[in-house]
Amino acid sequence: MSRRILLVDDDKLLRDLLEMTLALEGYQVGVASNGAEALALLENTEFDLIVLDLMMPILDGIRFLKRLPGGKQPPIIVLSANSNATVTAQVEKLGAAAVARKPVDPEQFLQLVHSTLNSGSVARS
Repeated sequence: MSRRILLVDDDKLLRDLLEMTLALEGYQVGVASNGAEALALLENTEFDLIVLDLMMPILDGIRFLKRLPGGKQPPIIVLSANSNATVTAQVEKLGAAAVARKPVDPEQFLQLVHSTLNSGSVARS
């Protein structure tokens, strides 16, 4: 059974690229264009990993992290064009396992996905 990844990003081109990259690696990918759509998907579907953009309309990544229900949640990789130490500390405090800087290199992104899924430890890109 392949692992399920929820990809949350408002940038359709990037979302399509990452969805295709993950699908070619054998992952099942659910997609959402904002945090509200992602929360709705999480109500009915279990995912092994969430890939989350920070800057989105309707419900951004920070507010999404704050609204995640308690209990066991999958690891979260945050995507951000602004991955300075303050942003990294903030999202890690809210439960992110990893932070990847945009623009995303597909090969490095896949390595981060694999390591996050397989280790559960905090990783950064």
